[in-house]
Amino acid sequence: MIGAFTGCAPDNGEREVHQTQEQGGKDTETGEGSEIQKEFSDLVSELEVITEMESGATTKTEPETELAADYYGSVKVSELDYDSFQSRMTDEEWEGFQQYFPVLRENAPFYYADGGDFTYLNIDGKPVGEGEYALYTRYASEEVIDFEHYIKDWGDFGECLIEEVRVFDLDGDGVQELILQSLPGPMFLILHRENEDFYGWQVVYRGFEALQTNGIYIGSGGAGANCWLCIRFDHEGWLEEILAEEDWGEYYLHGEAVDEDTFWKQVDEYWTENVTGYESKQFADGK
Repeated sequence: MIGAFTGCAPDNGEREVHQTQEQGGKDTETGEGSEIQKEFSDLVSELEVITEMESGATTKTEPETELAADYYGSVKVSELDYDSFQSRMTDEEWEGFQQYFPVLRENAPFYYADGGDFTYLNIDGKPVGEGEYALYTRYASEEVIDFEHYIKDWGDFGECLIEEVRVFDLDGDGVQELILQSLPGPMFLILHRENEDFYGWQVVYRGFEALQTNGIYIGSGGAGANCWLCIRFDHEGWLEEILAEEDWGEYYLHGEAVDEDTFWKQVDEYWTENVTGYESKQFADGK
């Protein structure tokens, strides 16, 4: 079973259209009276439509103004209202969020690990040999980048958009990570603070789905190829561990082959609840 995050679509503000119908037909013997009645009926209908339009114009401006002032969704980083998260986050989350303000708001550099640059390791933490099971993946933080360059390094797309923000201690070391979900992709950028230094790891959406409150998430390679994973910051890099793997009818727990029933029994215990994500909010004036 693969969980998925869902968002709330804003009210599109559509109004119900009311139509009036003319009843009856023209009396062949009293045509003139019927014609007058029809003109009167048309006049009443016009007045009702005008009244409805004026009323609608008066009431419609308020939700439109509210929508413009409180837009939640995919927002450019340059238009992101960071302070809006305070009222929605817990005190602990807000405190954890603030520790990354030097990166987000002051453009402090961070050591960057691209999800495509990695080394597979065996159960002993050494590079895998032929026929060995890759229990770990190490991502090295070799590149130094700042947030301004990171968000604009998207080719023709231009500046990336931040969809959701999560603040969560991924590995239980007492340091909360900042998890930014962005477009295009979606992609995730996970930031970690180590004293005064910052480290970031980027991973595609399918490699970091359904993050649970126990730190376990799913990496999906298709309907029959899924891994249950956890990650921790380790010696200036990131170390990802495969807890369980479903590989097209073959099942592994911590690198050991098991039967299907044993596998799913263990996987069921991994599900706790999703880590709360907070939609981005745009500044009221869009600046």
